[in-house]
Amino acid sequence: MLHRDLRKLAIKGGEYLDTSVKNKKLRTLPWYALHDIAVKKGIEEKEVNGKEKNTIIDKILSYGILSDEEIEQYVNDYIYGDRVTFTLWTFQSSLKDSDYGIVNSLENVEEEYLSVSGYRKLKILSVKEYEDRTEVLYVYSKEYTYVNEDGQNASVWEQHRGCLWIGKASTYLACISKHEKMTAFMTKYIADLFKNPVTQIKPPKSAIDKCTNSKAISRIVLQGKGGEKTIVSRAGGITPDQEEEISRIRSERIDTSGSFISAITENIDATIKYNVRNGSIGIYKHLPASVLFEWSENSIKIILEEIEKLKGKPAEEIFKEVGQEIKWTGASGIEITQLNWYLTQIIASLDRDEYEFQIPVDKLSVLDNSKWFIKFPRIYCKTCDSYETPYCTECGTELKMGRGIIKECECGAPLKIKCADGHDTCEIVNWYVPRSILVSMINKNIQKIFKDYSLEYNICIVGDMGYIVNGTENLQTEVEIPFAAIECFKHDSVALTHRVKAYAVNMNEKCGSGTCSYAKIEKCTENDGMACLPKVFYTILPGYRPQPHKGMEYGDVAAEVKIGNKAYDLKGIIKKNSENRPRKSVNDDEKIRKPLLSTSGEGQEIIRQFVEQGMIDARCQIIAVVIPQYIDAGFKGTLRHLARLSGKKVTFIELDELSELISINKKILVS
Repeated sequence: MLHRDLRKLAIKGGEYLDTSVKNKKLRTLPWYALHDIAVKKGIEEKEVNGKEKNTIIDKILSYGILSDEEIEQYVNDYIYGDRVTFTLWTFQSSLKDSDYGIVNSLENVEEEYLSVSGYRKLKILSVKEYEDRTEVLYVYSKEYTYVNEDGQNASVWEQHRGCLWIGKASTYLACISKHEKMTAFMTKYIADLFKNPVTQIKPPKSAIDKCTNSKAISRIVLQGKGGEKTIVSRAGGITPDQEEEISRIRSERIDTSGSFISAITENIDATIKYNVRNGSIGIYKHLPASVLFEWSENSIKIILEEIEKLKGKPAEEIFKEVGQEIKWTGASGIEITQLNWYLTQIIASLDRDEYEFQIPVDKLSVLDNSKWFIKFPRIYCKTCDSYETPYCTECGTELKMGRGIIKECECGAPLKIKCADGHDTCEIVNWYVPRSILVSMINKNIQKIFKDYSLEYNICIVGDMGYIVNGTENLQTEVEIPFAAIECFKHDSVALTHRVKAYAVNMNEKCGSGTCSYAKIEKCTENDGMACLPKVFYTILPGYRPQPHKGMEYGDVAAEVKIGNKAYDLKGIIKKNSENRPRKSVNDDEKIRKPLLSTSGEGQEIIRQFVEQGMIDARCQIIAVVIPQYIDAGFKGTLRHLARLSGKKVTFIELDELSELISINKKILVS
């Protein structure tokens, strides 16, 4: 055996390190790791049991049983140190495939100077792809200041390692780091890279309890609403008397922070500290990376599962559990309470195809605020047991609806309603759909916590009952009539040229300026240089002839159409392209590209006419939505849901369909 002083160890590049350097590396390992190494390498347990770290290291070195590669591996295994903090974050928007491509390009990227004081030399060591996540390992240097032997301020820089996990199946960013400032820096670094802000997930207390797997509570902080605080602690674990005190106090206070003696694995215990407000879990134990990563992976699953289990609880409780805030911009105190209740129902519906809920009396008033909901009254005949068209009981004239109210009859009689069969057992039942501004706020609130839902739901409220449908695939088959299925729209294939589409997106509901009259219509039908959207259907819809534009586009297109051998009464709602405005300078390509949203003026008007006129028209079986524009999928879903609730069918005649009809209409000359 070579003398210990002469023994050298081969390191990278053929350089050699003496025993003192090897000793220094081994001192970075925890005692139990050194003990396991010694026993694994054949040193008898009695020689190392109960011995100091230096004694065990000397014993290992004297036996010459470790290669330099093995030492490097052990150092890397325990490189995260004896005090690590685990935090979980979520992105504002779901990640795209391109985001993962950006992450993969980070490997070996170096940043010499950082914006965080006392830190420098960030280097991305590796980027690895796993089935459920992308892993980013990095190192950085931290400055430690001290006073040297000469009484002068001095500093030394020490390297540390951190790890990021970016979820694939679920949208999350997990950070394992020793220093809070670098956690903040790295999470912002990734967020800026993706141009996608992150928010820290504050795990529910139930998740913390499961993650920590505690064997004993060593410290707990209970805080009251007024700020009063009770701390119960004992180094070796609290006593039964202290547990009884905690149980008594806990009913009126919130468990905000504490520490446990926890089982990390079957054989390894560690002190774990948690802080509900900060959303952090600290592990105070020098663990190998494999154990630390396994614990972190399991914790992520637990936290996300516990958040999922919150669905069904009141929204206020859910958001409080995870440290998020519900926001309703412009809502009063009473409205906030009621909107929170509706948010609870929508969250509860996320995993269901369909969801119904009864609305308590004290949650109804917000529905009548036109800022949040579109209201439309419908007439329900108790005798017919169905929704019917309203008629004046006095003179029998059909009553008109507009802007959420049933208008009094022109005969001057007090408003009294009967159905077409003369039954006077009619009542007004208000229907409501949320306005786009409310849907937007609902979705923003939901996505703060439940990131991985598509939120393709549709909601309608009938009286005191709410109906939610998630997804529109089945709904589409049930209520939508495809354009190509309507016999009169079938034709030989035509090319959809840019020229025809550009022509279509600039068409209006009536020809030129001024009022629409029968005389102008006569001229329009004979002049192929004149064109309006209703004229597109002239010579194509059976028996259809354009009528003077009434300002209410519902019914501007009406005809009996056939689907197979069955006849249906069709009436249409016609709207021009939402970007086609005299004072708005938008080129044709932009008009073609931009979809029709429910938030646009045209979108809101389509909903209003759909529910106020189309849905109450007992004669109409198919409501056609006609617009030279592509309709947003979510907007279509809303209209399908309304059609289903009212027993109607719906067909969408969008830019491509209108362009087809323009191409085959010999009465229209595309200029």
